[in-house]
Amino acid sequence: MSAVEEHLARYTASLDAPDLAARYHADGGCVVLPSTLPLGLVERLAAEALALAPRGVRRHVPWVRKAGAVPHPVVAREAPSLHALHQSPALLALFSAVARVPLQHRAPGEVHASAIYDYARPGDHIAWHTDECGCPPGDSFSVLVGLVDQSSSALELETWRACADRPPLRQRVRTTPGTVVFLCGARAWHRVTPLGADERRVTFGFTYLRLGKAPGGLYKLRLDLGNRLLYFGPGPH
Repeated sequence: MSAVEEHLARYTASLDAPDLAARYHADGGCVVLPSTLPLGLVERLAAEALALAPRGVRRHVPWVRKAGAVPHPVVAREAPSLHALHQSPALLALFSAVARVPLQHRAPGEVHASAIYDYARPGDHIAWHTDECGCPPGDSFSVLVGLVDQSSSALELETWRACADRPPLRQRVRTTPGTVVFLCGARAWHRVTPLGADERRVTFGFTYLRLGKAPGGLYKLRLDLGNRLLYFGPGPH
């Protein structure tokens, strides 16, 4: 077992998975874990993310997204601790229990299987959206981990938006270092509010699929288009 996985195994063992599952489903498919990742691990993860952030691809699509992102192939090759977090068996087991769905990792060649998100310039943000994960809603699940938060920016989440018999539920989350958010990304709407002057916010995100599922059809076409236009551009990464 790697040092990263030892940290994560102890961390997940300290959590009450049935309680998290109840909160996740009551809140419409999202939950903020009640404790942060261990400080020593967070410092290692943040150092890797900051070292790679200058190589991120910046995209500015007005009213949609303005930020930088480092794609999964770069993370997998050059950020061993972040990649170990993404691939962690302990986290996979925890989030399968929380979702009450057997989960699997995405294919290793997928450009957006994981990514470092770098908000470094005034106005960096992402507007309200659901994740384009190449699969029908309910088959894809997202994890967001806070690494650097020297900002007034926040993650906002909204669930039950399309539910006729109950009002939407909105949450505002400061992604302080070590914060972990788990959501059904294709169903839970979310956004990142604009960054102020002289601020910095860096997060790491990755996704799982329902066991036995894979991107395909129109869903995959939308995923590929979104990756090219909003995140990483065409070509190898």
